[in-house]
Amino acid sequence: MSLKPAVLREAPADAPSMKKALGPKLAKQYAVNPNVAKYSFVLKFPDGVVTGRAVSRALGKIPTPRGPTLLAGMTFTVEAMSAAKADGCDVVAVHEYFWTDASYAAIRQSI
Repeated sequence: MSLKPAVLREAPADAPSMKKALGPKLAKQYAVNPNVAKYSFVLKFPDGVVTGRAVSRALGKIPTPRGPTLLAGMTFTVEAMSAAKADGCDVVAVHEYFWTDASYAAIRQSI
């Protein structure tokens, strides 16, 4: 399953703009960051589990240096959250997901 995100540029960081950008389900989870007036990039991942590899690949394709970045998706693995935080990104997720990339891959193999 490809988790290629939709990329939005120069998105205002207010709640009404994020509702338009992210949709109602993800917008409910969005909390305004008082230090950010506008996100340079918003990466909205499709429904599913976002792995560390997907986050690293997506962030690697965005030009650097970049301004504030927001990642949005249904669920992120532990490695995905670590990669996002290490890169200084804000994250919006519907579910807390405490599995690692390896444990998620193992579950996917058994299906």
